[in-house]
Amino acid sequence: MKKRRVIIFLAYAWLNILSGQQVIINDSFDDWAGNVSAFSDKAGDGNPSRKIDFTAVKVSNDERFLYVYFDISTEINLQENNSVSIFIDIDNNISTGIFKSGIGADMVYYFGPRSGKVYRTNGTYSIFHNDIRLVTAPTVTGSRFEIRILRQFVSDAGQITMGPVIRLLMSDEDVAGDKAPDASGGYTYSFDENRKFNPVPFSIKKTSPELLRILSYNVLKDNIFLASTQASFNRIFKALEPDIIGFCEIYNRTSAQTAALIETFLPSANGKKWYNAEVNPDIRIISRYPILDKKALDGNGAFLIDLGTKKLVFIMAHLPCCDNETDRQKEVDNIMSFVRSVRYGISSFQTPQNTPIVISGDMNLVGLRQQLQTFITGDIQNNATYGPDFTPDWDDSALEDAVPVTTNNSAAFTWYNELGLYSAGRLDFFLYTGSVLSVKNSFALWSPDLTSQQLASSGLQAGDIPTASDHLPIVADFSITGLSTEVVTSDGGPVISAGWNGQNLVFSAEKDGRVSLHDVSGSELCAFDYKTADGVRVIDGFNPALQDRYGLIIVTFRSGTAVKSVKVIR
Repeated sequence: MKKRRVIIFLAYAWLNILSGQQVIINDSFDDWAGNVSAFSDKAGDGNPSRKIDFTAVKVSNDERFLYVYFDISTEINLQENNSVSIFIDIDNNISTGIFKSGIGADMVYYFGPRSGKVYRTNGTYSIFHNDIRLVTAPTVTGSRFEIRILRQFVSDAGQITMGPVIRLLMSDEDVAGDKAPDASGGYTYSFDENRKFNPVPFSIKKTSPELLRILSYNVLKDNIFLASTQASFNRIFKALEPDIIGFCEIYNRTSAQTAALIETFLPSANGKKWYNAEVNPDIRIISRYPILDKKALDGNGAFLIDLGTKKLVFIMAHLPCCDNETDRQKEVDNIMSFVRSVRYGISSFQTPQNTPIVISGDMNLVGLRQQLQTFITGDIQNNATYGPDFTPDWDDSALEDAVPVTTNNSAAFTWYNELGLYSAGRLDFFLYTGSVLSVKNSFALWSPDLTSQQLASSGLQAGDIPTASDHLPIVADFSITGLSTEVVTSDGGPVISAGWNGQNLVFSAEKDGRVSLHDVSGSELCAFDYKTADGVRVIDGFNPALQDRYGLIIVTFRSGTAVKSVKVIR
């Protein structure tokens, strides 16, 4: 399934290039490779003490927004503790605004302090992220960033409109900081009025009953139970009709009470009742499918859901926010340690090979990029406590990130607070095992930007999402059909035999393949190639005297695309 998804994505990207390259602010920079204005800056000329060194700047637009990409060659958090700034001469007139490196900068935005200025003939005015509808990506640390700014906006300075030609420059405002370009005069950019916004396709309703719709939603401190917001929530859930709902921030109601409320929004039909489970303090799961088991992972929860012919491991997370890097990494490590136990068949859920895994929730990923990397790649940081690194997908690859794009928007943001200290950003995620799942449709629902026709057909009102919560509901429609044929043979895999023969661990199989042994923590003990000519083979490289230490051993056999694992207990 992964290969097919890549082909579809590449085809979509190529169509965008042909039609003028719509930039989406989503922490993926592939869309900057096409028809955009690209500028380079000399490497190695930044302030050595700060290490910010601009090497590339790219610019694009549509009818509403100016888009800018820049590479600074070192990892920072763009919204904290830096002096990176953008200066824009909105009328290409050096005599207006303030003089800055050969341009008349009419506006400036300072990313670290998260504020800016507009310079008019009658004074200087402050601007904030909500004035310019700023979105920056990534929200975690990085060395490359992309941003968008409204071409026309209203602030305390009145209406500000960028002219057909602008000049801009990037600057590290620290002492002796680098700037791009080095030469006076900035970068000149002419807006291409033929570039029109081309929204990423989405469907508010499921396009097929065979798809599994999962909704993840931080509802802001029990807001869903407030009389003042319930009408909005009612319309939201009626429009989305999810099969499984993962909630964050329901503190003062149980999952049973939450299920009863959802029943009033979406009454059961055809015997499809709402099941529920919870992990305190605030994780609540509501599902049309039976919830067989659960496990608390710090304040997050893992749930085993029976989909009928398949099971689903659904992990709902609400990680520590803000600058609490230590606890956030600790909880991510713990979650991925549990995923590893699922991968090796030693979790309390006792799931078979190739069970789909979805991790979702409000991740609060606003600090170090490492936390996201741990989720995607299995690179656990505290190996002493949470065990060794591993590859989290069943095909020994990384997890997929669905990246739900905000409806009718050129950005993927899932949190928005017009009066908040930070600009809109992507805090809520869908991570999943792409070897056995594919996403057919995903989005973050933002009602203010829906068309009048979309509002009418869905029953939503434009103000519903910002009224309900500061987080947007994110939706993913997963295909779960045909999973068993892509990784495991239809008969469940080749016949193998593994067990103890006196003091020796022995193995045999009906086909040639590769054998690997792992302990309960997921650490590989040994691996070897097996030939049917070997017959019953005594496993070398493993000391059976250590069996008591390991507790049990997972023997995994791969032959072509088929995989079979068994647990061996002495």
